[in-house]
Amino acid sequence: MIQANKKILVWEIGGVIFILFVGSTLHFAFELTDFWKPMALIAPVNESIWEHLKMVFWPGIIFFLVEYKFLKDCVSNYWTAKTLCLLLMPLVITLGWYSMVALTGKNKFALNIALFAVAIFLGQTVSHKILTDQSHAEAKIRYSIFIIVLLSLAFTSFTYYPPKIFLFEHMDLLNTGQYGILDSYQDLQVFRK
Repeated sequence: MIQANKKILVWEIGGVIFILFVGSTLHFAFELTDFWKPMALIAPVNESIWEHLKMVFWPGIIFFLVEYKFLKDCVSNYWTAKTLCLLLMPLVITLGWYSMVALTGKNKFALNIALFAVAIFLGQTVSHKILTDQSHAEAKIRYSIFIIVLLSLAFTSFTYYPPKIFLFEHMDLLNTGQYGILDSYQDLQVFRK
């Protein structure tokens, strides 16, 4: 049991590092691929909160699928832990960002980076807690898979067909009122410089 807990801890710490690094790289992937439309499936295409949630979701999915191969024999509640992690990280980012803006009146780059890291850390911490506490029964795997598929569909389809609400609005210094893939990338390039 102690050996399994150490193995889980190492993987969860690895998850923090992987999601942080790959997620940070994804932030610029759409622009670096010269706005290649298929990249929009996994990379943020504007400065909306929704698009930035991809930076934890897709690296999280990739890491969790790899991690499963190595932990599936050590734990009985893997899919429950990982589904909760995939739900918690975007929730922390969303609530944290709107709270930060409400309290400071500004969108601060350094605080955004810190919030991104905190969300990943909290998600992986909750995952670790569930994985090492075997008293948590595994929920039906099909429910977890259903939630993950639903989130995957939402992240891909809302990029191309975003609802016209605040969560999906491209936010820059001028609040352009644009959603999804932008009409002009000058807005995005000016904002990121």
